[in-house]
Amino acid sequence: MTDFSLSSVLSIAVAGLLIWAGISILIGLKRINETFQLVPNRFIYPANFKPEKCKDPAGFIGFITPRLRAFALLCLLLSVLLILQSVTNLFSFLPDWVGKRVSSLLFIPLFIWYVIVINKAAKQYW
Repeated sequence: MTDFSLSSVLSIAVAGLLIWAGISILIGLKRINETFQLVPNRFIYPANFKPEKCKDPAGFIGFITPRLRAFALLCLLLSVLLILQSVTNLFSFLPDWVGKRVSSLLFIPLFIWYVIVINKAAKQYW
């Protein structure tokens, strides 16, 4: 076991935010795919874009659903990694600085990919 420090508390807080984001995205996608209508959700649409202004809702739903489902599930997986790293020596085989930041390092390219996907959706469907 590692010592429970401020970095552990911060990691668990970040994990909580990732869990909240992942679950919020999955709930929003579930509602969209059940009703096949765009519903309000901060994670699914590009910033400052209104669902009612979408030019092709069906095309947008088909485009965004698999990508955001993957993003949400990876956020949940990263949150598990963050929590495990905070309470165990899960990444002790890596250099210390990498082991402490492996989940954060994995999240950066994932978030960049999310931003690219959302921007592509904005250009294509709004």
